[in-house]
Amino acid sequence: MLDKETLYQAILERHSVRRYDSAPLDASTLTRIEEIVQQVQPLVPANRMDVLRRDHAIDEDLIIILDVYGRFISPPHALAPYIRGQEHLLVDLGYRVEQMAVRMAGLGVGSCYVGALRREQEVRERLGLPVQARIGAYLVFGQPATSLGGRAFNALISSVSGGSKRLPVTRIFFQGSFDHPASPPAGLAPLIEAARYAPSAVNAQPWRFLWRDGPALTCPHDQCQGSQADGRLYLFVKRENRRYGGGANVAYRLYDGGICMANVALAMEALDVPGAWALCEATDPQLPTHPADLAPLAMLTLDEPLA
Repeated sequence: MLDKETLYQAILERHSVRRYDSAPLDASTLTRIEEIVQQVQPLVPANRMDVLRRDHAIDEDLIIILDVYGRFISPPHALAPYIRGQEHLLVDLGYRVEQMAVRMAGLGVGSCYVGALRREQEVRERLGLPVQARIGAYLVFGQPATSLGGRAFNALISSVSGGSKRLPVTRIFFQGSFDHPASPPAGLAPLIEAARYAPSAVNAQPWRFLWRDGPALTCPHDQCQGSQADGRLYLFVKRENRRYGGGANVAYRLYDGGICMANVALAMEALDVPGAWALCEATDPQLPTHPADLAPLAMLTLDEPLA
């Protein structure tokens, strides 16, 4: 297990690695990664996730299927996580895979998502997966290249893809209603910062947050004076995003929303913030009013008032 400081640091410092040392990771590190995979937390416990691991990562025909020729150099390993079930499959899958990516980063292991939704059926056939399985992305991983050329290649690809360009907080966070963009309350700010650092396909950053204060809490103890009201944090995702394009790629908003939720949950673990995500249904009459171009995804309830 990572210590709490290392975990939060890993959330903020993890980035996509495109060039790797071709040597495989040592057996001890691979064992720790297997433990990470086994310990991921689900959003929907009834859903079943399985993970295939490939060493000597992506072979030539899979590179063609995934349309990533020239974008990766020598990744020695890859995980192919897939999920089966009835509800919120892509959200749940993104949530679980991001936990792996962040905890691997805390071990010093680099990784990168390789999206599979556009050619999901071909990938299923290639891997021999059940027809009902969903696979949102591969996670290639290994030791990042340490040569000057390797570091330059990773930096160049990141800048070209826009991976270092994050939306300002006032573009994604709203207080009370979507008419009021704002900076988050101090106690919530580290969680929203973790959300901002979540990766997304083509850096689409589809997430939007709405904070709704709850009824003020009263406490007879002096140390409670000045505490902010409790409340709920709602997560929405953009229904459409030009970066995704059309077709099957639009579903990345769900997978990426799950990734974002994982970063928040990991930040809560690192900062000892008690609370839990609950997935939302679009038909829930208690959902706050929101623009038509946003789809509700989840609600975070905090067990204690913000400090």
